[in-house]
Amino acid sequence: MQIIIMGCGRVGSQLANMLSIEGHRTTVIDRDPKSFNRLGKSYRGQTLIGFGYDKDILEKAGIENADAFAAVTQGDNRNIVAALIAKREYKVPIVVARIYDPVRAIVYNKLGITTISPTRWGANKIKELISNSHINTQASLGNGEVEIIEIEVPHNLVGRAYEKINVPGEIMVIAVTRLGRAFVPVAGSVLKEGDIIHVSVASESIPKLKGFLGI
Repeated sequence: MQIIIMGCGRVGSQLANMLSIEGHRTTVIDRDPKSFNRLGKSYRGQTLIGFGYDKDILEKAGIENADAFAAVTQGDNRNIVAALIAKREYKVPIVVARIYDPVRAIVYNKLGITTISPTRWGANKIKELISNSHINTQASLGNGEVEIIEIEVPHNLVGRAYEKINVPGEIMVIAVTRLGRAFVPVAGSVLKEGDIIHVSVASESIPKLKGFLGI
């Protein structure tokens, strides 16, 4: 993939290095040439000095043929302006912007810009660690709206069908690990003692899941 990253701070430089290692063609744009020192000697992509919302700079970076664009500077306004230009004017297939203001992040998501809000994600993660310390979260998706949780089947659910736990749009058992082997349960599959279930759950539905589990 050909990927353009606007911003060579801690996030942008780490992202660029990761993508470069995977073999993607990357170009990093930043207005401060000293920021490129963060990339290190192993970085194999390109760098470009300038503003990521400047069309001349974007075109020098190859925006017209880009597969993805990520705006990860420290400024919400810079990130969203650049993301909108990439999405609307250059029709880049994948556009992601880091937005600190969680309210604005929701608005821009509705405009078709995938946004990552460190503020909202961090708050959700801390709340989760405080409120659900006994639940083993394997992954947090989006800005924390959905969690992938791993739980050992409690005694009160042994012998019941997996689908009894499912709630459409809220809770879904997506996999089971039994005696070290994982599988996707089918309708009618029964919970057994020692099973580890992997559940996709909306964050706001975690209390409901805890009620099912008796914890």
